[in-house]
Amino acid sequence: MSMNEGCRYMPHAENTLAGIAEKSFRLLAYNVWRRELMQFVKTQTAARPRVVDVGCGPGFLLGCLQTWFHDAELIGIDQSEDLLNVAQSRCKSMAALKGDASALPLPDGFADAVFALHVVEHLAQPSEFFAEAHRVVRPGGLLVIATPNAEGLGARVMGRRWSGYSDPTHISLHGPSYWSKMLDASGFRIVRHGTTGLSGILYLNKMPLALIHWIPTFFCGYFPWTHGEACVFVAIRRGEGTAHAD
Repeated sequence: MSMNEGCRYMPHAENTLAGIAEKSFRLLAYNVWRRELMQFVKTQTAARPRVVDVGCGPGFLLGCLQTWFHDAELIGIDQSEDLLNVAQSRCKSMAALKGDASALPLPDGFADAVFALHVVEHLAQPSEFFAEAHRVVRPGGLLVIATPNAEGLGARVMGRRWSGYSDPTHISLHGPSYWSKMLDASGFRIVRHGTTGLSGILYLNKMPLALIHWIPTFFCGYFPWTHGEACVFVAIRRGEGTAHAD
């Protein structure tokens, strides 16, 4: 199963009004990942942390990370060459690798941090990705995932009209307890977790009501409850934490 499907994830042209708005939105929404990575990097000794974005798509996250972490070694992995080309144009410093989430093209213990944002729901066997993540992330390294919450209020209120169900490539939709058990069984210790706001409820995702959940989400990223739109997990690979050797 592919991590992304080409045109479905292509961004708006950045020199258009829609593109500018999209970029601004991503910077605000992805600030939570800046905070998570910053908190992790402060505890590490690696001079140039290796950060991998699995299912990087057009490089939204990588572009932000390039702005925020000038010294990081950034690697983007995706099955779509078209999306990798767009990501490379957005993040000049990244290394672009074509590959599958269930067979990551990286050596053992390579990464200080791995992000997989809205990837696992596309996989028929998510356990294969978590096994690969455990192999690729060094002991003490970071794994961050986000995935639609099939037990959230959005899914319950909208039913089959929920956005999580509207994408036919979403074949592994579950709630927080499922992913928590998967991480634990795969050798990761969860350090923070929660879910996001109520963007999955159509009526609350239109202005001005959308401000009810987007403003808190921009500031907090996610919240300590189980009813939000997306599950978020920040986890550490079990084992002694050591910086990678250059």
